[in-house]
Amino acid sequence: MRLQGRSVVVTGAAGAIGQETARQLLKAGASRLLLTDLPRSGVDAVAETLRDGHFEIASAEIDVADPAAFVDVLAEHQAFLGSIDVLVNVAGYWQIIDFVASDADQWDLMIRANLLTAISACHSVLPQMLTQGRGSIVNFASTAGEYGSIRPSAAYAAAKGGVIAFTKSLAREVSPRGVRVNAISPGPIDTPALKAASDEARAGAAARTLVGRLGLPADIASGVVYLASDESSFMTGAVLAVNGGSLL
Repeated sequence: MRLQGRSVVVTGAAGAIGQETARQLLKAGASRLLLTDLPRSGVDAVAETLRDGHFEIASAEIDVADPAAFVDVLAEHQAFLGSIDVLVNVAGYWQIIDFVASDADQWDLMIRANLLTAISACHSVLPQMLTQGRGSIVNFASTAGEYGSIRPSAAYAAAKGGVIAFTKSLAREVSPRGVRVNAISPGPIDTPALKAASDEARAGAAARTLVGRLGLPADIASGVVYLASDESSFMTGAVLAVNGGSLL
């Protein structure tokens, strides 16, 4: 029960990794969980699946990249959450985009979905975390942000690289005041996006790892729980690599 009594906010909770992260946060003892995503039907379904008499779970539809909207949602759920102890920024989006053929709208979408969501969420929760003098934030980076996207998606890689720089810089600002900020960097994970790829592409992704398999959402979620908990109390500004050895 590493997170017993903690209130946790999870963005992007309707996706495969977001759902598993919420499940493992509850298993680790999180007492109150606010799940957010688009559309409402998806995140409500996840909350209903996870809801149990022993757990308090709320859900909300929101574009996390809109700071004002996110602040409103937090205010609406203030009585439910009490303090906000942990923020997990799973929200993101990946798409193959040929750079030369890309346009400004495609870049805006990728930056907004993968970088501005993290910035907006952090900006919204940090005033309360700093006032209470404690908190743990887990942002989602990617191996693409560390060494570039293998498949054409420079916009995604740039956004995730921005998450890494943002995480490190924010940690310098707020960790002396009690708030830890880390990132997790997944390698090839067997999510619906990868399940839709060809057998050849899936096999190639698995072959890039040293363990010879694709990662599972549970592999990422367990890393999130570690970063969220006091077990990682001496870690801040770090990027936790969960990539099966595909990047050393």
